[in-house]
Amino acid sequence: AMAQQGVLRIGIMGFGQVGRQIYRLAAQSDDVVVAAVADIGRSEVLHYLLVSDHQRAAPVRLDGHYLVNDRFRTPMLSSDKPGEPPWDVFDVDVVIDATRAFHSRATLSPHLAAGAPRVITSSLPEEPLDRLLIPGINLHSASPDDRLISAGSSTTTALALCLTIIDQALGLETASMTS
Repeated sequence: AMAQQGVLRIGIMGFGQVGRQIYRLAAQSDDVVVAAVADIGRSEVLHYLLVSDHQRAAPVRLDGHYLVNDRFRTPMLSSDKPGEPPWDVFDVDVVIDATRAFHSRATLSPHLAAGAPRVITSSLPEEPLDRLLIPGINLHSASPDDRLISAGSSTTTALALCLTIIDQALGLETASMTS
């Protein structure tokens, strides 16, 4: 779908703060659509949270179990387990797992089995995945072969950016962090 239309079709699992922010960013973009959202919350509650926690958000209405904005209609699926949503049916290019509940190859791979060509998790993995990408640090290292990708965490990203600046300015030998 992406190559044909020039539009990235994403699926979102987990419609908490991160999932809702991704939806809002997609609604404001010209080249990203949210093909499906999977969450165990009631559609009415999730819609309320989406429209109420951001004043400048594009208008989104609830039509049955669909979120509708000026650019796309997004079906809302009741699910919280990777492998349950049939991502292939929604022709997604990537699934963003924003649940922060799944941290391993074994728990994230069911998304791939359900038709997602690749998965990005919004949390740190418990074990190495195909790639850990941190914006501003190593996005250039991404490969088309990467299927299970971690976007790290907000703490990791902030620390990595700070350490990179300190290392470039003064040089670092070692660093350690707990959170």
